[in-house]
Amino acid sequence: MIVYNVTCNVAPEVEKQWVEWVDLQLDQISKSERINNTSILKLNSNAPSEGAVYALQYQISDQQTLQNFLKNEDQILKEQIRLTFGEAVLHFSSQLEIIKQY
Repeated sequence: MIVYNVTCNVAPEVEKQWVEWVDLQLDQISKSERINNTSILKLNSNAPSEGAVYALQYQISDQQTLQNFLKNEDQILKEQIRLTFGEAVLHFSSQLEIIKQY
């Protein structure tokens, strides 16, 4: 199982709008046969920051499915974020492989 993570730094002035918007987007993406589970996580930190930090996590079964997801849903979502929010939402991605669950 692969966890594909997109970490987003969201400016305070668009946080509420972004959370509502991304919730609708992920609701559609999570209906894809490619995704086993989708989550929105918020980083809670005592350190002062310039905005809220969220993680969008997708559980994907294998590398081929991930590659198809990256070429389609992920690319479209990131472009929509850029067009809708500009530099008020910055993001980076990472891929994690689940080795063992307890």
